[in-house]
Amino acid sequence: MKTKHLSFLCLLLISNTYCISAQDKKIISSKLNEATVFFRGAELSHSASSPLVSGENEIHIEGLSPNIDRNSLKIKTTNGVIVTAYEFTVDYLSGSKKTAPALKRLQDSVLIYEKRLEQINTEINITKDLQSFLQKGMDKNISGSEKGLGIDELVKTMDYYKNKAKELQNTQSDNNRKKEEAEIALKQLKQQLEQESVKNNKTSGILKLTLSSPVTNTCRFNISYYTPLAGWTPYYEMNITSTDKPVQIISKSKVRQTTGLDWEKIKLALSTSAPSNGKTAPLFNAWFLDFSRPLHARKEMMLQNSFSYERAEVLPVEEATVEDDQEIQYTASTINDYITPYESELNMVYTIDIPYNIPGNGKEQNINLQTKEANAEYKYYCAPKLDTETYLLAEIPDWQRLNLMSAPVNITYDGTYVGESYIDAGSTHEKLALTLGSDKRVSVKREKMHDYSTTKFIGSDKKQEFIYKLTVRNNQNKPVKMVLKDQYPISTQKNIVVELLSKNTTPWTAHVESLGVITWEEELQPGETKEYRIGYSVKYPKDSNINL
Repeated sequence: MKTKHLSFLCLLLISNTYCISAQDKKIISSKLNEATVFFRGAELSHSASSPLVSGENEIHIEGLSPNIDRNSLKIKTTNGVIVTAYEFTVDYLSGSKKTAPALKRLQDSVLIYEKRLEQINTEINITKDLQSFLQKGMDKNISGSEKGLGIDELVKTMDYYKNKAKELQNTQSDNNRKKEEAEIALKQLKQQLEQESVKNNKTSGILKLTLSSPVTNTCRFNISYYTPLAGWTPYYEMNITSTDKPVQIISKSKVRQTTGLDWEKIKLALSTSAPSNGKTAPLFNAWFLDFSRPLHARKEMMLQNSFSYERAEVLPVEEATVEDDQEIQYTASTINDYITPYESELNMVYTIDIPYNIPGNGKEQNINLQTKEANAEYKYYCAPKLDTETYLLAEIPDWQRLNLMSAPVNITYDGTYVGESYIDAGSTHEKLALTLGSDKRVSVKREKMHDYSTTKFIGSDKKQEFIYKLTVRNNQNKPVKMVLKDQYPISTQKNIVVELLSKNTTPWTAHVESLGVITWEEELQPGETKEYRIGYSVKYPKDSNINL
């Protein structure tokens, strides 16, 4: 009896110990407060709080992204609480614990339309069989007797076949129409179901903490980490109202994320840095010269050396699929009031003071960053040897002060979309040149002057002279600056001699001899027409053929 009583007490003690241990472990939720998005990846910052007892505590913090770089995890506590141990895990069942009503309705609708489509296909097959039976019966009835059918019987048979065939054909057309409608509806439902599934079926990151608290108190936690499943890309819009007004340049961004969380009302910052692309400044090693070895010896040496290299692991970055853009609009007069740009030695950071929602489905969210104005010089450009179209160019001097990034730019001129160009932030040119489109009001014509182009034979050589006339006319009611270019060939052979005929070439503004390009820059008055000439000669062996 005493033994049984002692066993009961032991079981009760173990049970109480387990209950106390279970009570010591607390599960709390975290709140996403900030996100700093890089070109590839993002740093997320969460906050949470929990009451702690004096001594050792164990808590589980939920609501983190399941896709993180664990080496970047940082945990901050308050009130002297020390993190003695931590572990990051992923709850893969968190997304399947409950099904949202909207998702359940979509699943039911898909099943209904799949069953309806199956019934329609059955009706179509039955109708096809009836049409086949009708045709076979008609053939057999007409050719069944040796003498054939009489006129009256033949007419009755044909009337029956006509009416029945028409009825079956109408039924088949109706079934085909129902099938097409059902397939379209089913496709749309499946697409919506896929989006809804991504929204609801999400895994959750859990941070398990073992804490030591000096007193019984409430501790606040700040948790930050890097995740590769986010990013942003810059682009620009350039608005030009007229050639006598400054250019308006709007910096924009497309932000996307598939971190497993919906970012709701967070403080957002966009950074031009890329943490995962960190590199070490290179240093020289000794450069040893040696005699060249045969190919098989070099391959053998490369094979031996290949075992000494280690492959670096690169965290995968999920590419977001481009779907319908969702423009985020504000009631404020200008977004500039809420953007704080900060430039350091390594990057540029745009801090946005408006709470943002970025869904975790990978859809790109378009966000305006800054609007700047810059003076531009407008010129008309034509290279008629390549293209007789005349293009309006906008040249922005001192464009480096605008802190532009390499990105596409959508250009609008006088309220009309012109097209897309590209800003190369790594360019070394003093002016940023953008093509605004062609303008037929400034016409250029290039023609060969046959009366002045000659062919001569000098000993064993043949010498040809070519003269071209370029005619430019300004049909606008205002002066325009015109840049006109043409070209003569360059010889790479000793027995082919090319010479620019200066006396037959209109004095130029610039001459690039390495390319053989002549440039004329002048201002044309309204209705003014000007002519330019370029002449060159080519001497080569008369028994040879060259492309001229």
